[in-house]
Amino acid sequence: MKNLVALLLLSLLSLHGTPSQADDINSDAENLPVFCTRYKCPRFQLVKKYEKFEHRIYNATNWVTTSLKLDFFGIGLAKSFKRLLNYINKQNSEDLVINMTVPVRIKVPQSDISSTNATISLFLPPAVVTPPAPLNPAVYLEKLPEISVYVRSFGGYALNSDYEKQAKILAKELEALELPFENSYGTAAGYSDPLTFFNRHNEVWYIAL
Repeated sequence: MKNLVALLLLSLLSLHGTPSQADDINSDAENLPVFCTRYKCPRFQLVKKYEKFEHRIYNATNWVTTSLKLDFFGIGLAKSFKRLLNYINKQNSEDLVINMTVPVRIKVPQSDISSTNATISLFLPPAVVTPPAPLNPAVYLEKLPEISVYVRSFGGYALNSDYEKQAKILAKELEALELPFENSYGTAAGYSDPLTFFNRHNEVWYIAL
């Protein structure tokens, strides 16, 4: 999962700069995980809490996604994330402003981190029942069914080595417990903006099989 942290840190810089609407604050915050803070985030059911990770089942969700070209300087990330920000700020078929959410999700093939198959996504809140079509052909909508996911969470300002380390720990734990998982790609999810100094929340995911 190399380079994921650089991508997440850069993308999360935009959380504070995105225009928001009055209902950005979670009206049902007590029913959402504390690490979502004031943002809407996907709902899930905790299946089992292991010593070093969790097994969650996420409800069906909608995401807006675009391709991500990985590069050393993060230029590809800036371009990709800008496309997503434009989508939630009226560059869609309904001229709709959509509230910022968490997490910012980055999915990277394990076999080739330079692959153009890497993607970056924003979660679309449930209030947007029928997401408007993107105007940019490079942006597309994803409707994910209910998914079963193994998740390892960790705090702090994560470096590349931190994401790699956490992903390896999760993979080793799953293998040791003989829990099958999709290992052809890795997913990183970032929840904290750069101005959050304490109780930061980062995750690495593997899809349970």
